[in-house]
Amino acid sequence: MRVLIIGAMGLVGRRVLLQRLSLGDRVTVMSRNATRARRMLVALGLTGIDIVEGDPAVPGPWQDAVSGHDVVIMLAGAGVADRRWTRRYLQTIRDSRVDGTYQVVQAIERAEVRPSLLLSASAVGYYGDRGSVLTDEHGPAGDDVLADICTHWENQAIRAEPLCRVVRMRFGVILDASGGALAKLLPIFRKGLGGRLGSGRQYMSWITWHDVVGSIDHLIAHSDARGAFNIVAPNAVTNREFTAALATVLNRPAFMAVPGPMLRLLAGGFADTLLTGQRVWPAKLMESGYEFRHPAIEGALASVLNIDPPASAPVSRARTALRTMPEDIRLVVLDIDGLLPDSIPVRTTLTQYASGSAQVVLATSDGLESARRFQQRCGQSFPMIIGDGGCLLSADGDVLGARVLSTEITEELCRAACAQDDPLALTFETVDGAVQRSESSPGGSLSAPEGVFRIRVEGDEAPRVLFESGIRDSLWKQRRIALHRAPNGELEIIHPMADRGIAVQDIARRTGSPRETVMGVVSCDRSAGLAEWCGFTVALGDASATIQDLADATTEAHSVEGLAEALRSWIRREDP
Repeated sequence: MRVLIIGAMGLVGRRVLLQRLSLGDRVTVMSRNATRARRMLVALGLTGIDIVEGDPAVPGPWQDAVSGHDVVIMLAGAGVADRRWTRRYLQTIRDSRVDGTYQVVQAIERAEVRPSLLLSASAVGYYGDRGSVLTDEHGPAGDDVLADICTHWENQAIRAEPLCRVVRMRFGVILDASGGALAKLLPIFRKGLGGRLGSGRQYMSWITWHDVVGSIDHLIAHSDARGAFNIVAPNAVTNREFTAALATVLNRPAFMAVPGPMLRLLAGGFADTLLTGQRVWPAKLMESGYEFRHPAIEGALASVLNIDPPASAPVSRARTALRTMPEDIRLVVLDIDGLLPDSIPVRTTLTQYASGSAQVVLATSDGLESARRFQQRCGQSFPMIIGDGGCLLSADGDVLGARVLSTEITEELCRAACAQDDPLALTFETVDGAVQRSESSPGGSLSAPEGVFRIRVEGDEAPRVLFESGIRDSLWKQRRIALHRAPNGELEIIHPMADRGIAVQDIARRTGSPRETVMGVVSCDRSAGLAEWCGFTVALGDASATIQDLADATTEAHSVEGLAEALRSWIRREDP
């Protein structure tokens, strides 16, 4: 296999270069300075490697070298953490990455023999500040400076999708003792002067260089891998947890802390990135079968530092309540996504809930007709929160209230869909139960029905991403809509006030149930607001870490068995 590595002399590039050579590939290195690159290769004990000189952000003869290679790996760009962020350096970061990727795609387009794969670097900064929300590849782009750079950066790579397979690699913090953030921290921590940044509660998504190399090998080998991939370990940690782990591995104290104002003075605008974070999950990488060599932080640090890992006690998840269970539960809200109403365990469990004194409400992402079918088939009459708060149904299936998108919003969304070069399918769901599916055409027009509470957008990834990028500034950032991504990648657009947490507040007011008497039994990530608002919340055992962190207690069991356990343990309060 012939592989061209652009940015091969960087931290990741050197590791990938050595790995590809060990696998027998014929590798071409591209560098801005061929003489310097040759010296570095000799220092690594490598000779006879083809070197191309050029700046990837500037068109030139180097672009001819793309032709004839099977794989192009684009890793070049100014380092995000290399210098204090000034306006000029931010422009350098943007130009080197956005313009560089643009020129690489231009070279692929005019190559006589095009590569079959472009691996293009990006970063988890794409997601912006996500707090403690667990975020996979379907998460929307953020709205800060780094997220904006990453969005434009990736949009350039997407342009190559008609030409070859494209994988956009969203890297987390890469742990490598020879460079990067870890190399800068080691001297400080070894002197016992390490500590958290700011509050230390911000999440850090990390990965060892071993798993970076392994992930790239995996993505090259799997011809069905395409689109965005989070290149992070499956266990993100807070800055406080990372600090404690590094101090433990080095056997040093870590009591110093860098206050936010001081960090801003030292790092400029980059401080905001350090003081915020993302809790990123490598969903697509794990679903494709990749097995991480280092999934836990202390073992990962010990490995990259070549230190024996410290003995660690097993960590058990808390099963008991964080708050006292209220004596008087008047309203119980149950997540039912994924449950089959005809299933005997589901019907039995819901019957047991109905036999109690509390009002039971079901919450789902399903639309109107699916929700009514569930009501009819489950054997009980329950009110429902549907479409993630877009509508409220009575126990008889009547619409009690809805958050409807305005005609102005639906028209703007239709125009944005027709502005794409490729068609998108838009499904409009209305409060009268109608479901209208329409397909956009470039330069054409679409019309939406009245009373739309949800629009689902499907289509190829490239036009879908560009459509989302186009509506973020004018609609999402202005809080005129809310956006969700379904597990299959389709977009769901609802009213900005359509939320399960807001819907349960409406029901509580209707039923005269004070907040402290409302209980949630949740598993869906879209129930985060519900979990925070309820007076007492139980997370099912298969809920994400985000939901479990918000809940007061966690069941041992999953799915319907978890609902039954919650009923026994926290409503009926039966002895185990």
